[in-house]
Amino acid sequence: MKPHQSLAKLFYDWMGVLLAVVLLFLGLTGQWAPNEWPKTNAQSVLLKTDGTDALLIVVDAGHGGKDNGGESKNGVKEAGLNLKVAKLVESGLREAGFAVKMTRTDKNSLGDNKRKDMQARREIMREDGVAAVVSIHMNKFSDSSISGPMVFYMKGSEKGQALAEAVIEAVCLKLGHAKRPANPGDYFVLRESIAPAAIVECGFLSNSSDEAKLVQPEYQQKLAEGIVSGLAKYFAPKS
Repeated sequence: MKPHQSLAKLFYDWMGVLLAVVLLFLGLTGQWAPNEWPKTNAQSVLLKTDGTDALLIVVDAGHGGKDNGGESKNGVKEAGLNLKVAKLVESGLREAGFAVKMTRTDKNSLGDNKRKDMQARREIMREDGVAAVVSIHMNKFSDSSISGPMVFYMKGSEKGQALAEAVIEAVCLKLGHAKRPANPGDYFVLRESIAPAAIVECGFLSNSSDEAKLVQPEYQQKLAEGIVSGLAKYFAPKS
């Protein structure tokens, strides 16, 4: 073997060793793992607070009992729709890895009067470990031309605004609705929640087109998927 051939062989041998060391380092540090590409769906989010417990989300189905909330001209009551969507959100969140606490799971209210009902909701929202609160409602307005979903957050709450913006963006995307901003508000759920909170107004019962869609199970499922997607995005690790 000629001297220059020996030097070339030695050079390539060292390059091979160096490449192996680099690949080993990257594999050990997690900077490169060809068989573990990061996923982008909700289920890929690491939903852990202390390594043991999944993030706890309170899902509030607005109204209930004698309080039907809003009602359409055709007699569609808000409270029942709220519960249907809330249960779908609960299911989606659990599938995505969240822990969920519902304020109500049936048609009944949480107390024999409005004050007791709201106090009970307040206690649930303020339980230890709650990471976020999402309250499900249907809208109603005197101008029947107004339509589409809306999401509210407590004015002045940066975390609440970030949550609301993530949810409304995901909901609009899922429904194929034009993008719209989240809105500041000063409502009981937003004001009394310690954790970031958002009120999701799924649509307007005063709008005939919205009403027709809101009673459809397929549309309710899309709403729920959008809400879950927004929550997952909000809690996803920031790069």
